[in-house]
Amino acid sequence: MRQAVQLARRGAGWVKTNPLVGAVLVYRGQIIATGYHARFGGPHAERRAVQSALQRYPKRIVQHATLYVTLEPCTHDGKTPACTPWLIAQGIKEVIIGSRDPNPLEHGRSVRWLRRAGLQVTSGVAQTDCDYLIRCYQKWITTKMPFVLGKVGMSIDGKISAPKHQRYISNPAALYRVHQLRQEFDSLIVGVNTIVHDNPRLTTRLSLHRLSHPIKIILDSYLRTPLSSQAIDEHTVMVCRETASRQRKTAFIKKGADILELPVDPTGGRLLTGYMDMQRLLQELGRRNITSVIIEGGANVFTTFINNQAIDEFYIFMAPAIYGATRLPFTYALDQVVQLTSVQVEQLDDNILVRGYAHYSSYSIS
Repeated sequence: MRQAVQLARRGAGWVKTNPLVGAVLVYRGQIIATGYHARFGGPHAERRAVQSALQRYPKRIVQHATLYVTLEPCTHDGKTPACTPWLIAQGIKEVIIGSRDPNPLEHGRSVRWLRRAGLQVTSGVAQTDCDYLIRCYQKWITTKMPFVLGKVGMSIDGKISAPKHQRYISNPAALYRVHQLRQEFDSLIVGVNTIVHDNPRLTTRLSLHRLSHPIKIILDSYLRTPLSSQAIDEHTVMVCRETASRQRKTAFIKKGADILELPVDPTGGRLLTGYMDMQRLLQELGRRNITSVIIEGGANVFTTFINNQAIDEFYIFMAPAIYGATRLPFTYALDQVVQLTSVQVEQLDDNILVRGYAHYSSYSIS
C-alpha cells in the first residue's frame, strides 16, 4: 500500500479537483502491475493497473490477484466511467483499500457494492498515509474551500528575512522540498512586500519530465507590485481592494494577470493584509476549483491567515542561524495560539523540517 501511495504522488499537480490515487496488483506475493491517476479526465489508478496486467498476463491470473488501492474505487460516472462495476466485471476477487472516499456521494459505497458482488474487501490499510495523500481533496470536496498550507523558512530565532549577503535562509535540501510542494499544490500566495523586496519567480524548479507550476496569487491591496516583476504573467492573480486604481488594474490585465477584488473585512484592525477579507478570498478560490494553497509569506500574510484560523497545516523549515531583532519575524502579534498536532520532524542536512496540522485556541485573559 505504501508503494501505491508513492505512485499516487506522481499525479501531483495534474489531477485538479480529483484525488491522488495509486494502485498495485499483486499475485502470489509478486507485483504484476501498477497504476496511478496521472491526469484530470484520464483513467483512474485501479483501471490502469488492471488493464496493464491484462496486457501481459492471462485473465485468470489477473482475476486471482489482489488489488491494493489508496482510495476506494468510484461508483459514479464522471470524466471517466465508474471503476467499481468495471472491477466486478473483470472478475477481480479481492480489493485492499487505504482510505474511504470523503466525497459524500461515495463514502463507503463501493465497499458495500464490492462485498455484495462477492469480493473480499479490506479497508483502512495504511490509512494514515492514504488519508494524508488526499487531505487537500478531502477539505475541498466537503467544504468547497481549499486546503491551506503555511510554508515557513526561518532561523531558529524565528526570523524569515536573511542578511543582505545571504540569498536564502534554507539550505538546498530544504529548498528542494519547497519546490516539491509547489509541484503538488494548485496555488501559492505571497504578499506584495515579498514581491517588492525579493522579486521571486514563484515557479516550480525540479528535474521532472512534467512540471506543474502553481497559480501565483499576490495579495496587494493597492497594486503596488512593479509591472516588471518576474511573477507577473498569465498564471498570476492580483488580489486587491475594490478601491484600487482602475489604471493599475488595466495595466496588470494587459500583462496577462487576473484581477480579484475583495471587500474590506468588517473585523478591521486585526487583519494586516490591507484589511481585505481572506475568508472571501478562500471561498472564491474554492469556487474556481482551486483545492490547495501554499502560503509563502511574509509576516503580514502569516499573521492575517493565523488570526483567521485559515491555515490547516504548517511546514516549518528551520536553519541553524540566529539573526536577531532587526530581521523580519515570522509573525506579528497574534490573537490565536497555534498548536501543531500529528507532528513529524525531518532532518534535511543541517536544516530541520517540522510539520503538523494547526490547532487554534484564543488567548484568554486571566
